[in-house]
Amino acid sequence: MNIEAKQFYYPSLRDCVARLIERKIEADRERTAANYRSTWNKFSTFLGRRARILTITDLSAGLVQEFVMWLLEDEKSGNNLLSPGSQDFYLRNLKAIYNNIKKDLHYHDPAGNPFEGLHITVPSTRKRALPERDIKKLARLDLTGKPEQMDALHLSLFLFYARGMCFVDAYKLEQDNVHNGYIQYNRSKTQAILQVKITPEMHQIMQLYKRKECRWVFPFLHEKLIGKGTLTAQSSLHRMNSYLKDIGDELRLPYPLTTYVMRHSWASLMLEAGSEIGVISQSLGHMSLQTTEIYLGKLSKSKMDKASEVMLDNLVRPKSGKSKQEKYSEEKHEEKSVEPKTVSPSIIEKEVKPSLGSKWRNVLSSLTAKLLPFMTT
Repeated sequence: MNIEAKQFYYPSLRDCVARLIERKIEADRERTAANYRSTWNKFSTFLGRRARILTITDLSAGLVQEFVMWLLEDEKSGNNLLSPGSQDFYLRNLKAIYNNIKKDLHYHDPAGNPFEGLHITVPSTRKRALPERDIKKLARLDLTGKPEQMDALHLSLFLFYARGMCFVDAYKLEQDNVHNGYIQYNRSKTQAILQVKITPEMHQIMQLYKRKECRWVFPFLHEKLIGKGTLTAQSSLHRMNSYLKDIGDELRLPYPLTTYVMRHSWASLMLEAGSEIGVISQSLGHMSLQTTEIYLGKLSKSKMDKASEVMLDNLVRPKSGKSKQEKYSEEKHEEKSVEPKTVSPSIIEKEVKPSLGSKWRNVLSSLTAKLLPFMTT
């Protein structure tokens, strides 16, 4: 493969990535730009000297497979072992970079998509959503004397009440987005137009931070604690999550509290309250129901158990004062408190046969006699 000769036809991949990152920043897609930059740095480390002259024509299936193997195996020799999630992150973003540059250059790969069939399996993780009782704890929490943590708490509650709003969208919220009791904004990730009704809780929080000469709904998200200048969305998010982690530790929550947890919590509690997944999907600004299903993850075991019991009680089981599950639980409890006894087959026969009753035995005999001629033909 003559890499140097191809430089005359296509710019280097490094230059293409640099321009792509600039465009994402100009479009206020800082998070995407950061992901692409991180991925290119990792890919450049793998390439070594080749990173300076590589073009899109050299991004073959073989090279991509080598990169995947490097992520899976070579990294194990170092101290920073990559998790499957990190490996998948780099592969997904490298594929996105390739697709963007391919479109920009109007390039058609005669060998086909170099990423086809490549996939890193990421073990499913438990979705981090807070139960109702923990949301109530946050709403009642008094952080007087801790202004930075109080700001983070107010923001997290606002995100929850605002139908699981993303942090970056709250960061970009301006007073001009507020109209007649609603917040209207474009979701940064999908550009979907969302309208959120301002609840009393949201209004109270917004009033705390409203300034006449400031366009931002949450000015503190843009202000540095020391010195002048403006915080980027990424730096602001890092600072807020740091404060939220301290709050979560104080409340002894089961996992670190983040702005993302509040978004998950709203969606999960909506599902638990009986809302249709389509309503949740549209509220979150997802482009498909599949995204929402992945986002919510699997239903809890107890929720599935309860749903099954409700169906059996309503449609299958004979009506009685207690459900089958309640009776079963009582029987299991009695089994623990009573010594087990051996039951002989003869006793079982004596108990089962009379249970049919003479009336039902006569009915069964009559039916058998009528059906016998048809069964033998």
